Amino acid sequence: MIRGLGGAGLCALLGLIGCRGAGLAGDFTPLTGQHQAASPVPMQPAWRREIQLGPITHEAPQRKAAPGYQAKGDLVVVAGRDGQVSCFRGDSGDPVWTTPIAGMGQDHAVFTQDLVLVGTDDGVLAGLDAFTGVQRWVYRVLGVVARAPAVSGERVVFVDGTNAIFGLDRATGQWRWQYRRDPPAEFSLAGEAAPAIADGRVFTGFSDGTVVALALEDGATLWTRDLAPEHDRFQDVDATPAVIGDLVVAASTAGGIYGLDAASGAVRWQVSLPGVIGILAIDGDVIVTLDRGVVARLSGYNGQMRWRTQLPGADGTPTEPVRVGLRYVAVNTGAGALHLLDELNGRPVRQFRPGSGLHSEPAVAPDGSLFVLSDGGILYALRPPKRR
Repeated sequence: MIRGLGGAGLCALLGLIGCRGAGLAGDFTPLTGQHQAASPVPMQPAWRREIQLGPITHEAPQRKAAPGYQAKGDLVVVAGRDGQVSCFRGDSGDPVWTTPIAGMGQDHAVFTQDLVLVGTDDGVLAGLDAFTGVQRWVYRVLGVVARAPAVSGERVVFVDGTNAIFGLDRATGQWRWQYRRDPPAEFSLAGEAAPAIADGRVFTGFSDGTVVALALEDGATLWTRDLAPEHDRFQDVDATPAVIGDLVVAASTAGGIYGLDAASGAVRWQVSLPGVIGILAIDGDVIVTLDRGVVARLSGYNGQMRWRTQLPGADGTPTEPVRVGLRYVAVNTGAGALHLLDELNGRPVRQFRPGSGLHSEPAVAPDGSLFVLSDGGILYALRPPKRR
């Protein structure tokens, strides 16, 4: 949201978004999912670990730190509020290592070969040894490293919250390139899109409503596309683009969702669905979360809606969706619960409520196990429900 502007004020300013959660404009798709349909038996944690030392403040619960998972070694890594990065065994929760880092952890820790990458609110992106926690390199920027980096080959790409994106050498953390856009003259929303990498190209969005394609190797601009040409406020592209073959699906706050040609940026289709929080590519479609508690599945071919689900309105704003195995999608809802939805019809099937809120996405193991950090500073391991 806008810094200093509460949810009610944002709804008033963005009336076109429809914060009250009624039907979507022009949408005749049945509401296939209802949160009341969730199983009365919640997901139970296999283990839990307290990873944040010190008092919990009123400001801290909105943090975005999230665990990362690597199957090699069965490792779960998360950065805590106390300036420590901790690693645990995924099967048992046994501690592996702990190492200090500058600042509070933000978004997912990202594993890449023998490294784990962690960003902080102190403008640090650190490369740590995944198996020992020893710091290999640190790169410092002006803004908050609030979104997880993307990695391809020997290139690490990340954004810093100041409308800038950087390309680094994966092994050494050395600078290779950067790209920056001027922020809007007036208001913009807090937050930014993370980069997505496919076929040697980097796709990301900026607060001026523009999606950009850059060359992965040297950061050269391949194309730009304005997704909010008719809006002079709140045109931000804050949802990370999703790549489906030769299609890039991106969204601006006011303009809705766009299907773009990956090679040229040309618009193939557009759906007037404002308020997109996250986009997940899944079997040729996309699953999106909206700021009014809606989760929906759209065709990647033409944007047609296949299903939509309204999550409990009192639970808050949903996070980006995460795929769990070949059947489920997980979505956290801020002050509420982690919801597990059937990806085929959107019906909620399980939920987990830690009582202290969830503001970051879970990490997922190949067997469907979920690792999620609550606002109360507890890292939970949840086992997937058995297939029927």
